[in-house]
Amino acid sequence: MIQLKMVEDIIPKDTSVIKYDIYKLCEIILEISSIHSDFSNESLTGSDINLKRTKVNDILKNVGDEDAYSIIPGYLYNLRQYLNELEFLTVELDLDYIYNDLDFRLRVKQPESIIYKLGHYNNGKRENGKIPLNKCLNDLLGFRISLEGFDHECEEFKKMCRIIKKFYKIKYIDSSKGEYKATHIYFYGNNNKFYPWELQIWLPEDFQTNYDSHEKHKQEYIKSASIHKDAFKEV
Repeated sequence: MIQLKMVEDIIPKDTSVIKYDIYKLCEIILEISSIHSDFSNESLTGSDINLKRTKVNDILKNVGDEDAYSIIPGYLYNLRQYLNELEFLTVELDLDYIYNDLDFRLRVKQPESIIYKLGHYNNGKRENGKIPLNKCLNDLLGFRISLEGFDHECEEFKKMCRIIKKFYKIKYIDSSKGEYKATHIYFYGNNNKFYPWELQIWLPEDFQTNYDSHEKHKQEYIKSASIHKDAFKEV
């Protein structure tokens, strides 16, 4: 568990102008960072490849004469095992109970979503599969909170994250685009063999439009990905 003193040292001294619970947000970010670090270091099936150097098209193979792909067996086995370990981890975690006032939610990314996302970055993006795996598969474990009064452009939040980065490798992005309003935080750990995790920060009033945007984004992935008929069975 994160020590209370550590949280107090990181949050801004004057929080009177902040309209959300930055103290609790800091606690959550530190807690996930610590869990990610411990899990990644202890995982028996952590990635054996450098996820920053390995590209999406390095782990895919064309299937027959079709314009479709599947995941190469060696990497596929590693990925399947990692997802299984994540499932066990989520059963043990009680963050959704501790932070239930923030509608805390967590999920392990489903195989179908992984396949479609890989296909999207392989076929539907300008990079043509040349994007690093840790930028594509950066949310195999995802968290989401709904934080009343949060400001996606809050300077105090940015300062807080810069201090946290002295202890843990994280990256924060205002991912708001169109009707989607959210800040994403990515937890990378100290090794490029660690899969990143993701925390999304939403405002309660943006829930429905954000949810609809997610569904629309998912459909775009499906349309742009060429999936072999047995791809789901393989994962």
